[in-house]
Amino acid sequence: MKTDENSSMSGMIGLTARQQQALVLMQQGKANKEIAKALDISLGTVKQHLAAVFKKLNVKNRTMAVARLAEFKDQSRFNPIFSQEILIARRPALVLSLKIEGQLSQAALKLFDTYMSDIAFGNHALFISREWGDGTLIFGLKRSSTQYIRTVIQAAQRVFYAIKAFITQHLNDEAATPVFTGALVAGLTQVSQNRFGGWSGESVGSNLLTCAYKLRENAQANCLIFDANASSVIQAFDLILPSNFSNQLAFSKLHYLNGWNVSHDTPLVGREKEFEFIKALLAKDYSALFLEGENGMGKSRLCREAGRLAIQAGCPLFYIHILPSGGFESEHFQHLKCLIQVFYDLKTKNKGLLIIDDAHHLITESKTTLTHFLNNLPKGLQVIISGRRPQSYAINEAQQAAYRLLHLGRMDDVAILAFINKPPSAAATALVKRARGIPLFAKELLQSTDENPVSLALMVTIASRIDKFKIDWKLLYCVASQDKPVSLEQLVTLMHDDLAYIKAAIKQTETLGVLTHQSGTVSFRHPLVQNVISYLFGSNATASARGEH
Repeated sequence: MKTDENSSMSGMIGLTARQQQALVLMQQGKANKEIAKALDISLGTVKQHLAAVFKKLNVKNRTMAVARLAEFKDQSRFNPIFSQEILIARRPALVLSLKIEGQLSQAALKLFDTYMSDIAFGNHALFISREWGDGTLIFGLKRSSTQYIRTVIQAAQRVFYAIKAFITQHLNDEAATPVFTGALVAGLTQVSQNRFGGWSGESVGSNLLTCAYKLRENAQANCLIFDANASSVIQAFDLILPSNFSNQLAFSKLHYLNGWNVSHDTPLVGREKEFEFIKALLAKDYSALFLEGENGMGKSRLCREAGRLAIQAGCPLFYIHILPSGGFESEHFQHLKCLIQVFYDLKTKNKGLLIIDDAHHLITESKTTLTHFLNNLPKGLQVIISGRRPQSYAINEAQQAAYRLLHLGRMDDVAILAFINKPPSAAATALVKRARGIPLFAKELLQSTDENPVSLALMVTIASRIDKFKIDWKLLYCVASQDKPVSLEQLVTLMHDDLAYIKAAIKQTETLGVLTHQSGTVSFRHPLVQNVISYLFGSNATASARGEH
């Protein structure tokens, strides 16, 4: 046993030397009895060691523990970007910078910092405080999400109204009314990243912060100012910018962004068969539709069309977005904290449509509450639950006949061509090929140029999927860095990992549709994903590239 190789792992993950030895032997496929013999300890002691290993690694079984082992290996022999067990990479990020001014008490200023800290803790964000009443939140460092833009808007509202209410209640002095200014910028920031995703906590680039501070100086009193990238992300992820929007909006009007009825929706093309499920639901052929699919497949687009049909039929609509924190955002229920109030209001109606979008973000408690409601659904109510696959709710057997599951797969080339509303041409065919049947990809690729071939929204979408499943970013980079498909032998050399682990990691990425392994070589299933990975880890990209300040 080479204890010098394992010492760094032991320090990082808190395992004792004996636990490290048991873990490595387990990785080699040894049974508990074989581990006991190799270490000259009892079988009971082996079980105790492995139980401790599982707990410290936060895993549930041997397979998961082995998969986590590579995360902590020494990679100093690899490319310098992976030295000291850390990857240096760009990550998509949103920066919300807020400042409160005025003759305010220390209690009010302290409350500002408390709210900002709470938001950071609950949303995987980083809070940086320059001074009392001047703070910045960075979203996306620890985990990417297509819904962080809604979280950021809600955070800005929450802090603004909380301070305003505190001053009104405790000071009762109009002269002491605070003046808020804020800036929201989006882009790429260079960070130290863990091998399996997320900020390592060691370093973060400051370019976006500097841009946010400078932009904030141009904000009007009690307004939030947006940079061009933030506005682009807002539109890409279907938030609603006012028709007269320039580049800033009053804090008191930020809730308009979270409306559901997106005015720039294009005609519903390519999902006609799926739309028949919506029509049948509203015709009360059944009671609830579980709509699932990966990011960018058009789930929210179908939900919005359902909402429009419901309104046309005079049916009350309750449309709720679930945020990455597990919280809620709704046009009708501002700063909703739980679903109980929604269910109570629904039960007072003899008809209505409830749409819960991005339901995969529901925390366990909310999901339990929702499941109970679905199993006791009042007559006359219809429900659409939309989220990433798989969705699982404990529906009573007696209720299952009234429920449907609809999975949104990729569109075929003909449907994508109709979706982008372009006549057949070489350029259109190339775009369709790059989109690979994903509506969001097609929509964003329409905005691409030679200088900016990949939008920030696409980077966020791709990074969020990889972060969610904790795919090995090092494996992806090694494959992306090569011009041709990579052999397993090459990966062993590039990654300095065991072949058994590499095969297991590849199998995981195949299951998730990221990589493909054929005839002994590995390549990306989607060239666009490879382009994004190459860019995020590239060392020669210029600061003028799209999304980077």
